[in-house]
Amino acid sequence: MRTMMVMLVMCAAAMVVMGCAQKREELPQLDAASVGATPEAPLAVQETPAPAPAATMTEPQEAATTYTVQRGDTLYSLAKRFYGDGKLWTKIADANKDKVRNVNAIPVGAVLTIPPK
Repeated sequence: MRTMMVMLVMCAAAMVVMGCAQKREELPQLDAASVGATPEAPLAVQETPAPAPAATMTEPQEAATTYTVQRGDTLYSLAKRFYGDGKLWTKIADANKDKVRNVNAIPVGAVLTIPPK
């Protein structure tokens, strides 16, 4: 039984060693004549044109909208109405710093600029 265990361990070790050994594949050697290059006429390199700058492919920007504040409006509710996300209320506040002194109480009747999303 002990001899059998030793044989199994030896076989497993041999498999590990053989599996971990690097196999080298011989690659064919290329000479200048086989690829069409000669000392007098080196290989021609074809350059790929650079892609057009991204600035030429821009979409038109939306224009800002104006909104007259109604009773009960908040910057959060306006952002939710115009952008679909109330967390973007700071965009409206930043665009209307001259009209909104307190972000918690925007004046009724004020005409706010709603910048594009």
